[in-house]
Amino acid sequence: MSRLLLSRALRAACAAVLLGAGPAAADVCAAGADLVVSAADPAPVADGGSTLLNPVVTNAGGTATAVPFTLYVHLPPGVVGTGKSSGATCATLPHGHTVACTVPAGLAPGASVTAEVRISVASGMDHEVLEGNVEAALPDDPTPDNNSRTFKITII
Repeated sequence: MSRLLLSRALRAACAAVLLGAGPAAADVCAAGADLVVSAADPAPVADGGSTLLNPVVTNAGGTATAVPFTLYVHLPPGVVGTGKSSGATCATLPHGHTVACTVPAGLAPGASVTAEVRISVASGMDHEVLEGNVEAALPDDPTPDNNSRTFKITII
């Protein structure tokens, strides 16, 4: 289902709740799930080596996630990744520069999911600092500005 259709479906479901439960339910629908992404820089890595990135997604909202969402780890050229998580299903997308971890609906308020992404650096890379990005995609997140985080990969 596209994000637009999913967004419309969620608004329609919330409207139905409001009609049936009255004004008190408005706060529940307004609070919604709010994903917050954090990702500390991984340990420095030698060219041809690998290191781990452990991005975390926390639901800082007032309700559980109503639909599945995806955590994406975008890696720069020369770097590929593989991922796993006990709370999500992870897959490496074609070319290896993006790892996508899908988290099922129902992440409770205050709960977190951590992914483990093994980052492998190509041989022969210069000593430099590269940037990657972690983002969570959830339709109707009330504060999308905290849904992504940049991290640095230091090649030694």
